[in-house]
Amino acid sequence: MLDIILNILALAQAGNSGAALNAFELLYMLFFIIILAVSFIPGLQQQYQMMFMSKDVEKNLNTIENYLKDSKGVAEKLLKEKSFPDPKAFLDRVIDRFVIDPVSIEPTDIISRMKLLLRTNEDTVREMINKYSPNIDPMSRSQIEVSIEVINALNMIYKVIRHYFLLAKKLKNLMIMYQLQAVAPIYAKLAEAYGKAQKVFLQGIPVGDGLGPLVASRFLMNIENKWSPSRDTIAGSMEFEGRKLIVVKAEGPMATVGEPGEAVQNIVEKEGSRVARIITVDAALKLEGEDTGSMAEGMGVAMGDPGPEKIAIERVAAKYNIPIDAVIVKMSMEEAITEMRKEVYEAADKVVSYVKNLILERTKPGDTVVLVGVGNTAGIAQ
Repeated sequence: MLDIILNILALAQAGNSGAALNAFELLYMLFFIIILAVSFIPGLQQQYQMMFMSKDVEKNLNTIENYLKDSKGVAEKLLKEKSFPDPKAFLDRVIDRFVIDPVSIEPTDIISRMKLLLRTNEDTVREMINKYSPNIDPMSRSQIEVSIEVINALNMIYKVIRHYFLLAKKLKNLMIMYQLQAVAPIYAKLAEAYGKAQKVFLQGIPVGDGLGPLVASRFLMNIENKWSPSRDTIAGSMEFEGRKLIVVKAEGPMATVGEPGEAVQNIVEKEGSRVARIITVDAALKLEGEDTGSMAEGMGVAMGDPGPEKIAIERVAAKYNIPIDAVIVKMSMEEAITEMRKEVYEAADKVVSYVKNLILERTKPGDTVVLVGVGNTAGIAQ
């Protein structure tokens, strides 16, 4: 084949202009025939597809890796500022930290087992932070905890995408690469959101998920006597139109979600049958096409919890036959973990008015109502 091409080129150079033109036409046809023939060679077309798709996936994988490296750099800088003796060693120790779900094939007491695992993990991380920096203040500690969660999430995303990418290349599996090409941009976008979230939390700026605590703070700011019904959680009571209103939120301005489930459980057990209504307010993920800041109402506990906190409210409500209202404000994942948008902030005032109307419509004077502002209270005091 190479000899034929060289002969045609020699003819094109030696002949007159007409012969040269014919030679180049023949050469063009020859290349066309070669390309057409190659495309029908078994497996070759698949290899070309694999090559082009792998470059696309690798591009997104590199993007995720860059966000992971940036987040680790930000965390290392924070740890140095807080006088950690060896920031890199600390991050290497916690970056792959995980919690194994309890056995679910036998569901008896699964919630108490899950609660034990989650609480113990939180306590262990805090003890590790206190060990490296004994005099650290609660605000700084919460910033480090958030940084660890962000790095842990980014590390998991990066490792999983990398695993399937290398597996697809190793097995030359086109179907795995097809799926990766479809989902890799989504996870790259999620990694970008996590990278932004870390910087926002470290600056102490309220995030979209703080919608619930922001609503609760609008009531709590008028209450002088507050108490802590559970760890990292604050509560206060006030009189509202002849009702006793007890408001619960995570203790700010630290970056924490507190333990609202246990808080409500303790409050209701103390108040007993006097509690006529539980109202939960939280941010919720919107569907594409829905407006950021739009509000919706329903029944049940509005809470993105693995289980222990949410079920604590459901159990105590069932025990005393207390209806549970849910008010949500919709936003995207990125909007939930990055700085609070104007639409979400303005929605808080609408939710306050909406909650007041719910209390008036569904309770009577003399009743006790528990209002729970669910979410991360970073930058939002009480």
